[in-house]
Amino acid sequence: FIDAFLTEDPTFARYFANGTDDRMQFDLAGFGLNRLRAAGVGHAEWTRHCTYSDADRFYSYRRSTHAKEADYGRLIAAIVL
Repeated sequence: FIDAFLTEDPTFARYFANGTDDRMQFDLAGFGLNRLRAAGVGHAEWTRHCTYSDADRFYSYRRSTHAKEADYGRLIAAIVL
């Protein structure tokens, strides 16, 4: 995963940090915002909503599988330009 990003642009290394064991953490929000701005999008922001931690507002496959629930519901998102 990281190799593909760094092959495209070595400055993308700033979106990665050491995680647990041999895993890397990826700043998806930061990378996405950067790419939108580079594409000329005038206003983009991360709302800091989290499907995993906000069970009252969102379904989360990851949260449901960690809790060993039978189903995780469905969620759809849209980006409007």
